[in-house]
Amino acid sequence: MKKSILALLFLKVIVAQSSPFNLFDAVVYSEYYFDGIMVEINGEVKNGSLPLNLEMGIPASTDSVFFVSGSAETESEVKTLSILKTNNRSFIQVNVLESKFRIFVFYPIHKEGSDRSGVYHLEVNQHIDDVHIVIQEPLVAENFSFSEKDAETFQDQHGLNFRRIHIHDYRANKRKSITFTYQNPSGEISINKLQEMLSEGNIGPAQPKQPIVGEPPVRHKLPLWQPLVVLGIVSVAVGFMFRVQQKSELKDKTINKSEITQGNYCPQCGSPVQAEHKFCANCGGQL
Repeated sequence: MKKSILALLFLKVIVAQSSPFNLFDAVVYSEYYFDGIMVEINGEVKNGSLPLNLEMGIPASTDSVFFVSGSAETESEVKTLSILKTNNRSFIQVNVLESKFRIFVFYPIHKEGSDRSGVYHLEVNQHIDDVHIVIQEPLVAENFSFSEKDAETFQDQHGLNFRRIHIHDYRANKRKSITFTYQNPSGEISINKLQEMLSEGNIGPAQPKQPIVGEPPVRHKLPLWQPLVVLGIVSVAVGFMFRVQQKSELKDKTINKSEITQGNYCPQCGSPVQAEHKFCANCGGQL
């Protein structure tokens, strides 16, 4: 009897600690699209674990966080997540309803002259069997240094260098921190440097060191919060102008109809009529 109870308790512990994710990767871009840090979280939840209450710690200096449900190939609604704070801790909460999702976190990088230093904290309220944390070395970086000495190095199709670490059996709410430093004498961002190199033909397809066969390559076509905000503002402005134009046209039509009705003309066809007539002799419309 005792053995059966212990076995049930053991199974309960295993089930409670099982991961709800098929995939959970974090890609860190420093001074790539803007002069700060963007972290892209790519996740895939097991169907049996939906809906999933996800809580994730973020840096205290975080500027904005966006949640995108669905895959990168599908058009999905972008949701701005509120940054919550308690006990000097910053975090976000989201109820994941679809299997695939992405989270984008934007926060500043520490600058001291040309020196740069950044940090990423992995802190999630769920157990994860396997996590990959990837950092892209900025094209503008010199003397790049990464805290994880056993990180795997590989390149993408443009020859950009990446460092990746693999965390097995991540336990819920435990914090794993990575840090990196480098110099950026030019003060530029990588996307400008990449576009310049592509236009000059100084960069081409590289022969990447494939880290693990079958894993998807790191993507670079990522949505930015700036274009999303601009698009939202433009949509509101266009909608406002459309409504104003509609009201103006409706007002003009009302005035024109009133002017016709008050004169000696049929409001339906515009033919001349007599003031004492009740119906138009041309179209038969009521006056």
